[in-house]
Amino acid sequence: MKYLLVAFVLVFGAGTAVATPNELAKIESQIRQTEQRNKQLEQQVVTSERDVAKTKKQLVSAADKVSNLEEKRGKLTKNIESLDARHAELTKELSQNRERIRNAAAGIAFIARNPSFDTDDMHKYVLTSSLLSGISDSFDKQISVVAKKIAELEEVRELRAIEKEKLERTAKIYTAEKNELDKLLRRRSAHNEKLKNEQQTLQKKLRELSARAKNISELSAGVGSSEMSSDSRFSFRKLNLPVRGRVVVRFGEKTALGLKSDGWRIHTSSEALVTAPADGIVKFADSFKGFGRVVIISHKNGYNTVMTNLGTLDVVVGQEVLAGEPVGRMNSTKSEMYLEVRRGDKAVDPARLFKE
Repeated sequence: MKYLLVAFVLVFGAGTAVATPNELAKIESQIRQTEQRNKQLEQQVVTSERDVAKTKKQLVSAADKVSNLEEKRGKLTKNIESLDARHAELTKELSQNRERIRNAAAGIAFIARNPSFDTDDMHKYVLTSSLLSGISDSFDKQISVVAKKIAELEEVRELRAIEKEKLERTAKIYTAEKNELDKLLRRRSAHNEKLKNEQQTLQKKLRELSARAKNISELSAGVGSSEMSSDSRFSFRKLNLPVRGRVVVRFGEKTALGLKSDGWRIHTSSEALVTAPADGIVKFADSFKGFGRVVIISHKNGYNTVMTNLGTLDVVVGQEVLAGEPVGRMNSTKSEMYLEVRRGDKAVDPARLFKE
């Protein structure tokens, strides 16, 4: 009834004539429809938020599976390449051994055609005997070497077949898991459409900052970070690196230019999956001079992580990400990430924060 009176005043005004019962019924019906629509919208918002949260958790799980499979398949491929190289080496050595055996056999054949065992000429007898003995020893030795190499070659072939079978066995699983990951990324991208539309002004400011910043440190400082607190922990748990690979330059070590490194350089496989190192908010996701595509994520307690040389980006500025959620893939031509962690204006050694 309260809604009815308010609507009555709004529609007809305080000094107008009294509405008819039909008009009041229409207003009451419109109010009920509006309230019902609002409830539906509220429910849609709740459902959407639940769907986003569910998608994010599924993405973390899917990304971990895909990264594990990519790492496993990368190792299998390297093993096969190593076995192929050994196979080629053994084949070449066997060819050389066959040549030595042919030479030894030719020596024996020559002596057989030209025997000189005349006891009246002891010099020729000793010389021929010594030569025959030497050739025989060489022949035996080469035969033994060849037998070992043939056995090793057969072992290499068997091992290669096993590794190849493992690689082929993971192919179907990898394709299925990657398809699932791509499907989830498309769903998340749809969720981000509204965010993209709202971020146009901010993106313009970030591009201006990117053009002005002289280096990664200035870029990181320019995008801002979460508030500092007395709790200096990066996360409640020690986390994995944002990309699978091998650390080739560590914090504090000299770079190729002779400068002290403020972060880690991680050699990765081509197009390796990159994930958020901890829960946070994406503060920058764009190209930056000399560093390819860069993602900066702000975490709790004033921490920012900077990840460079990405080839593709799957996040937008302002997006909240969970630890392990995909943010993009590495560049296919420059597979080395520079990872920098900063707290406030100071660089932090990633070894304090990440499992290797």
